[in-house]
Amino acid sequence: MGERLIIRLEVYLPFRGQRIWRGDEAIAAGTTVADLRSALAIGEPELAVLVNGRHAKEEAVLADGDEVAILRQSEGG
Repeated sequence: MGERLIIRLEVYLPFRGQRIWRGDEAIAAGTTVADLRSALAIGEPELAVLVNGRHAKEEAVLADGDEVAILRQSEGG
């Protein structure tokens, strides 16, 4: 098994039976924003992903300890 990283994840839409979900998530080293969305099965097309408070592109690679927020763009302000 490859290296695992821990990110802090916040999902501001229905996810895992909750309206807003927060928790730590273990991911593989080299995981991109797009990989994370796919692994979490979050298929809504109009989502904003923030990494450490900044908008992140789909190809952005996540790092250990990153704070990731996923929300609808209309809620992003």
